[in-house]
Amino acid sequence: MTLRLRICAVLGVFVAVNALFVFAILWAYGVLLPGVVAGTLVYARHGTVGFALLQTPVSWPAFLVVVAVFLAAQTYYGYRRVLSGTSGETGDAEHAVARIVRRLAMTADVPEPAVRVVDDERPSCYTVGRLTDATIVVTTGLVDRLDADELEAVLAHEIAHVANRDVTLMTITTLFVEIADRAAHAARLARRALADPDELSSRGTVAIQWFLPLVALTYVFVAPILWAFPPIADRATRSLSHAREFAADAAAARLTGDPLALATALVTLAETTPTPETDLRTPGLPALSIVPAAPVTGAEPTAVPDPDRTVDAARRRERVTSWLEGATPSTSADAGTDTHPPIDARVRRLQDLAAELEGVS
Repeated sequence: MTLRLRICAVLGVFVAVNALFVFAILWAYGVLLPGVVAGTLVYARHGTVGFALLQTPVSWPAFLVVVAVFLAAQTYYGYRRVLSGTSGETGDAEHAVARIVRRLAMTADVPEPAVRVVDDERPSCYTVGRLTDATIVVTTGLVDRLDADELEAVLAHEIAHVANRDVTLMTITTLFVEIADRAAHAARLARRALADPDELSSRGTVAIQWFLPLVALTYVFVAPILWAFPPIADRATRSLSHAREFAADAAAARLTGDPLALATALVTLAETTPTPETDLRTPGLPALSIVPAAPVTGAEPTAVPDPDRTVDAARRRERVTSWLEGATPSTSADAGTDTHPPIDARVRRLQDLAAELEGVS
């Protein structure tokens, strides 16, 4: 299966899971629980059960509207949360990083993203926003550690994310994982109340006091249904995110014509960036960083360094081969995350792409 087909397949699964989630909620509270209550009352009085569970809670047109509203709400609130951590001025638009981004955006034929350089020694680069008003955040630590070609390759990777609308896709998918987690957690309120009532939140306490029958019925009948959604959503989101990273790597390599520059940049970042402990699936955090990393915030630097170092292709190839063979092992090289595939897998693909481009030329 090609990468494009895989992405389309995962997106189809994601939309289907969203629709099934909405249907499960509507059916549980519109058919199942009312049927259980009414059937119990009828059975107690007449000794027979006369309700049907195999029915739709709403008409199909109404269901499709609800699903569309659900997806639109995820997009809206997801963007608000993602963009909430990126306020601030973008600073001088004429420094070296902004010029590289402008040139790459023109080559890729996408609206020029804003560029924000943050004064932070941690090497990091990620994109937030939408296609028409995206912002690429770069740290001075990244500019200091990479040579000119590597920096261009990393920025091309972010431009590829903008062109592919990955911020939109991943904002929606990561938010649904959280929604599914919270729904499954809320459905188990009765169990938590019995196990450790002192740990309940104020809202949980109110729900137990005023809606105990509904809470109990939710735990018995609804919780088993909702339990299946978080792992399914997590798997689909991970697959989509990994595919998008591979696609952005390939697009960046073709945009710059130098896959090995991106490969050595990834090697450098793997050796200098610790894997964050924070769950980067959280929509308020940028899952589209070049490598798994926590977001950075800070002031604009007084001056942005101008990268001018270059490395010949032979040295890049030697460094990549040496790193992959274990001469320079990294703890983050062989471990993927929920948002990123393993760095060694990305480097190997770029190495193969470099060989392919060299064969064509």
